[in-house]
Amino acid sequence: MRLNAMSIRLLTLSGVLLFLTACGDSQREANLLVGQEIVKQNCKVCHAQGINGAPIIGNSKMWSSRIGKGRDALVSNAITGNGLMPPKGGKSALTDAEIDLAVGYMLSQINSQ
Repeated sequence: MRLNAMSIRLLTLSGVLLFLTACGDSQREANLLVGQEIVKQNCKVCHAQGINGAPIIGNSKMWSSRIGKGRDALVSNAITGNGLMPPKGGKSALTDAEIDLAVGYMLSQINSQ
């Protein structure tokens, strides 16, 4: 089996995740690190600039109408597509679990900035 760069990074991050969990850091923090990498590799182009109406990461005003729907609805929309965003942001190789981690990371950035 041949691994692409994204697969190698996710495997590396999985190792970091195991290490952080073993060191006593919370599972949430580890998930955010993996989510951050998924976003960098797959979502940042649109969500950093608001392309086609994508809410910009960290912009609470742009996310405000979406947050009320709840995380499950946001994850579902990201998986199936929403507005001009195709299913999984056009990255069909992403798993539903990876989409969940990416959404979790983006939501975490609303309150951290």
